[in-house]
Amino acid sequence: MKKILSFVLCTIYSVTLSYAVDMQAHMGTKEAQDAYTLYLSKQTAYYTGDFAPEALRALNGDELFGALNTLMGNTCKLDQRGYSYNSLRYQYVNVDKDLNTSGNIIGYYDGSSMNGTWDRGKTYNREHTWPQSKGADSGIAMGHDMQSVRPANAKINGDRGNTAYGESNKFYDPDEISINNSLYRNINLGSYRGDAARVIIYDYVVYGQVGTYKNKLYNGNAQLLNKLGSSGVFESLPILLKWHMNDPVSLTEMVRNDGGQNYQGNRNPFIDYPELAIQMLKNANGVTTYPVSTIGQMWPAYKLTLKDGFIAYLGSKDNRPDEVTVTGAQYTYDPELGRLTIKNVIGAVTITIAGAEAVELTEDGRQAIKTIHNGQVVILKAGKMYNVMGQIVE
Repeated sequence: MKKILSFVLCTIYSVTLSYAVDMQAHMGTKEAQDAYTLYLSKQTAYYTGDFAPEALRALNGDELFGALNTLMGNTCKLDQRGYSYNSLRYQYVNVDKDLNTSGNIIGYYDGSSMNGTWDRGKTYNREHTWPQSKGADSGIAMGHDMQSVRPANAKINGDRGNTAYGESNKFYDPDEISINNSLYRNINLGSYRGDAARVIIYDYVVYGQVGTYKNKLYNGNAQLLNKLGSSGVFESLPILLKWHMNDPVSLTEMVRNDGGQNYQGNRNPFIDYPELAIQMLKNANGVTTYPVSTIGQMWPAYKLTLKDGFIAYLGSKDNRPDEVTVTGAQYTYDPELGRLTIKNVIGAVTITIAGAEAVELTEDGRQAIKTIHNGQVVILKAGKMYNVMGQIVE
């Protein structure tokens, strides 16, 4: 059987679209990947050498924290002159772009499309995901970090105050705020829970310390495990990781991760590689993990899951598995979206995909073979193995 395989690696980005796109579309969907094609090339170029994805994935716990902490210290420019809390208000229009409307930005928590021109806080103001009163004072780098301080509708921002995130009483849950965007489609399961979780983990890595690992941006108040509970920044670590796993990275996060790097030099690694958060925190107090044995090529490529389950996307936008089987948990799979939802994990989880037999493919005029290697869909070309995103597989 002959098929054409298309790799999505790098094309030129334009803000002018011929169709409307839901900015809550998740990064694994065809909609998001078609709408914003610059992301993968920017991501790949940032993680090189000792910080290449395969090197980071080989680390766990404190060592992984140390590597990411070093990378952030090497690339973040917020300790230099010219960066301030005030400057953020004039840069959001370049960072939080609404791909549908030039000059508009996407608001935190409700996904609204707002005019990006600063109007003294009438339309939007600056929301400290990690509150100023709990370590992110606007006068220090953490308090004016573009990856952390996001534009939000003024009223919604005021409703949260400095309340810690969480699901129980006395905590702030972004899911209590409805997505306020006419282009939002329920099929995309829009939520800002994952956004909030990923920023909090980012702040901890960039400005925190574990053992002897700390960088030039160290802030003694950015200690995640000491900032749990109602007086801190999150209800608990398991809730934080649950939100991270159950709400995959959205198109909004992809766009602003690139914009944040353009502005201050560094990226949020947990947007680029969500599985790293689990690898780094899986042994912390109160976190229960289960190994996933046979895992399909996922974007995000989760290696572990929590008892609360997760959502992930399999394959590339043009190459979805037709059938998926999961043992050790309840699951649903949508082959059109490639979306796999797992919940109620009861032990070791095994994910297998149908069609393990070799299939001949034509790509760039050369013969290739699609097969299964260690549970991943891979393409064999010129003696090397590639995953469906065109990345070499060990």
